[in-house]
Amino acid sequence: MAAKKIYQAGRREFLRSSTSAGLASLLIPGSSMAKTPQQDAPECEQQPVEEPPAGAFKRKKGELMQTVVFYAGEHNVPSMRIPGIVLSKKGTLLAFCEARAGADRSRTDLVLKRSEDGGKTWGPLQLVLKARKVLDAIVNPCPVVDRSSGDIYCFSTLFPDGDVSIREWESRKRYGVIRTIITKSTDDGIRWSSPLDITEQITNVKTDIGKKTGPGAGIQTSTGRLVIPYGIGPELKSKAMIIYSDDHGKTWKAGGRTSSTSTETQIVELSDGSLRLDMRHQRPKEKPRHCRYYSISRDKGKTWTKPVRDQALLDTACQGSIWRHPFRNKGQDRDPILFANPASTFQNRVNMTVRASYDDGKTWPLAKTVHPGPCAYCCLVSLPDGSVGLLYENGDKHRYERISFARFDLKWLAR
Repeated sequence: MAAKKIYQAGRREFLRSSTSAGLASLLIPGSSMAKTPQQDAPECEQQPVEEPPAGAFKRKKGELMQTVVFYAGEHNVPSMRIPGIVLSKKGTLLAFCEARAGADRSRTDLVLKRSEDGGKTWGPLQLVLKARKVLDAIVNPCPVVDRSSGDIYCFSTLFPDGDVSIREWESRKRYGVIRTIITKSTDDGIRWSSPLDITEQITNVKTDIGKKTGPGAGIQTSTGRLVIPYGIGPELKSKAMIIYSDDHGKTWKAGGRTSSTSTETQIVELSDGSLRLDMRHQRPKEKPRHCRYYSISRDKGKTWTKPVRDQALLDTACQGSIWRHPFRNKGQDRDPILFANPASTFQNRVNMTVRASYDDGKTWPLAKTVHPGPCAYCCLVSLPDGSVGLLYENGDKHRYERISFARFDLKWLAR
């Protein structure tokens, strides 16, 4: 009860302070807070784990190390959710999430923390995009890095109607009101451009009712194409596709559509250059195992195969992350594909698990638990030394207590 009262008080304070400018009343766009998160931590039951003292995060081969990046109640923000992470050209980790006033589609700003030491420590909270109106929610961060220019693009979805339930909102048939927006950084994630709305370029605003970027992260393919996974509602009749750019983000186009088991998708390039679109399986519940679905494109996203079930990938009806790790072990002829999600039964979000495939996702021989307790959304990233990073929601009593960064290597995963 104490935690609930503090959460509600924090939500009221967030709304009061953000009536006209979201977190802008606390932050200057492109800048960071002077105080550390620990100084403002609420005294409640849902405390983040203590960060290790300086020098304690010395990762050894074959070990798992973790730090807390965001947590509920930080700077009076009641809820920090929906992680996305990328590695910049300079080697900086950029961790994004939603700073929410409450539940899904409540007033939400997009925020960021940077790490210049591989996730050992994290800088102060930065505002990326602010919700300008009381009912605005800027959600579903999906960043991507252009390796040639170093530019970082962060896609997100602007939902303008407040925290109404998704089924009720879909019944209103408010076509075109959900917007797809992009912000860009050219200085390693320190400053961000004003948002650019590309909704008309990639969707039909007269017929497409719901749209979702990622969430998670986009990719840059071996040909240099920037690719963002994209879902279109209504949720129970979802379609999936990609958004792509072949001119370093100057223009963005939509690929072909396929049926989908959710509006939440992630994308990975396979060893032959084809694309695999991984899909959350929302419902109906499948027996005896509720698993994820995926679709393959062999023509750069123009057309897709009919989605099929991946029997090895359990799905709790939750977002997951799939990632090509560009470091292969000796004797292997291709990069491993990594996958992370809460690996458990339907609608039971526990057991954050990372898997590895050495045959482009046909089989998943390696699997290891990162966090056995409550957990939810996640995002994988590769680090320059060949280790793997995982930004994920988790907690001791509840899955949304904090967003942590886990770092490990393939030796740990195979142990």
